[in-house]
Amino acid sequence: MLVQQLHEALDGFSAAAEPLVGPAWREVPAFTLFFGAIFLAALPFWRYVVGVDRVKSAVLASCCMSSVHGLLSALGGYEQLIQWQGFKLDLPNTHPQKLLNEFSLAYMITDFFFFLLPFAPTAFVFMIHHTISAIYLVGCLLTGHGAISCILVFFLGEVTSPVFSTFSISKELRHHSKAALKVFTYTSPLFTVAFVGVRSVIAPPIVAWFVYTLWFRSTLIPFGWRATMGSCVTLGMIASQLWSFKLLRGYSKQHRRGQQLAGAKKQA
Repeated sequence: MLVQQLHEALDGFSAAAEPLVGPAWREVPAFTLFFGAIFLAALPFWRYVVGVDRVKSAVLASCCMSSVHGLLSALGGYEQLIQWQGFKLDLPNTHPQKLLNEFSLAYMITDFFFFLLPFAPTAFVFMIHHTISAIYLVGCLLTGHGAISCILVFFLGEVTSPVFSTFSISKELRHHSKAALKVFTYTSPLFTVAFVGVRSVIAPPIVAWFVYTLWFRSTLIPFGWRATMGSCVTLGMIASQLWSFKLLRGYSKQHRRGQQLAGAKKQA
């Protein structure tokens, strides 16, 4: 698992941080430093090498963090899910599962603080998303149970990450590069289909089972945390449906605009 290898590379920093943060969050500072380094390395690349403005550079640097998190958490999550037996959501956290939870929590923290920077765009939706996700992660790490449940949720969210990352980066660069515009034009419908298919077709029945099981059958997790964590997943699913609607509406407008332009060219 790549996150495990990253943990081993940063273990010296984690060991130094443990007396300050405690064993539940041992790896979070090191992983936060890792994501911060990605942001700081990507920011000047987009600003001075590619040549976009400061705000777009910051957004693209955030996309780089998101891409790394999505890829590594999806790969690591897959490895854990294929070993999952019994489909119980309140199993004790194993070390690899705990690492994946800490890795995701570090990303949420780093990206949340990015949106607080004075030159970052206002993105309350992402900040709320990160807060809800962080609450679930904290519950799993504090109680020592349920990390596999969080891995399942993140896997469903990040399995479309490659398409989302390509879509997001090309979207920011589409007015800067003709190649980026072509990529955006191609990935826009592809991402819409992938996102809506996963979040609005595949995920709802899984999430319904998930929330019911978490609330009523996962007794190893304290009731207060079960209620909070299940509510977080429910809110996330509602937000996903709103985003699916937004994507479909946007694609529909783009498709109609393309048809109108094609019709105007034929008449000319």
